[in-house]
Amino acid sequence: MLRAFLILLLAMVFAGPAALSPANAQTRMVKAKPTPASMAAGESVLFDDKSCPTGMIARYTKAQRKEQISKRCVHLNGTR
Repeated sequence: MLRAFLILLLAMVFAGPAALSPANAQTRMVKAKPTPASMAAGESVLFDDKSCPTGMIARYTKAQRKEQISKRCVHLNGTR
């Protein structure tokens, strides 16, 4: 019984911060092209800029410590 309690406690300690991190937050769709000023550090947004192949959309992510945005084409269902 004590062992099960300790395992559960350790699981909450290690999995708790992961649930609160911005990387696990849901990505939102925006209607205007994102700029560094319009995004928070580490935030990701989806914007259809028509530059990605069919079935994909552009995901813009702002760097944690720099004023730059990276762009990557991702599948619409979010599996890749």
